[in-house]
Amino acid sequence: MRLNLNQKELCERIDYTFSNLKLLEQALVHSSLRSRGSSNNQRMEFLGDRILGFVISDYLFKTHPEWREGILALNLNALVCKEACSEVAENVGLGKSLIMGRSESKYGGRTKKAILADAIEALIAAIYLDSNMSNIKKVIINLWHQKLTNLSEVELDPKTTLQHWVQARGMNLPQYVDMRRDGADHDPVFYVEVRLDNGLSALGKEKSKRGAQQLAAKELLNQLEQTL
Repeated sequence: MRLNLNQKELCERIDYTFSNLKLLEQALVHSSLRSRGSSNNQRMEFLGDRILGFVISDYLFKTHPEWREGILALNLNALVCKEACSEVAENVGLGKSLIMGRSESKYGGRTKKAILADAIEALIAAIYLDSNMSNIKKVIINLWHQKLTNLSEVELDPKTTLQHWVQARGMNLPQYVDMRRDGADHDPVFYVEVRLDNGLSALGKEKSKRGAQQLAAKELLNQLEQTL
């Protein structure tokens, strides 16, 4: 098997040479290419997502010993979310190397953020399977270098943190539902419930609607820490 020009350029940009070119090819095959059946990059995407999360978590933990868990989690979510992954994929020109169906390619599949994000995760898995954890750490840190130098030490409010959390996992935004309002007009108490796609929810109670939303988000974040 030989690499085409786009694939050669991709390997140069990520600074990695594959020993097993079939792993690279599988990482580049999008599910729209029906002729390949189940031999696409979806399984590799699953593995690559976990590897990326571990490598970035390990990097943040070791390079920022002064950061509390909330700040670590916030920055991790920002670094591994679909938007961040697609930007990295765009930077190395990954879209040009993808192997996909004609229709998907014709209608902009090579520039779709979701497809690019999945493909960079699949590529990470391919490199890991082709070599070892040490090599994939080097590749990831190099590809994410610019993002890793622009991190925030500010811990955001619960609503914003929860929003980052769900976006990093490709979920819909949290839904805040006004449950009821008690008390006199001059001293009201608001009850707001926040709900996620995965079925988890939490209730917040405060003297302002915004405050109730923040408390609900905080309670749900506490649940997530305990259950996930």
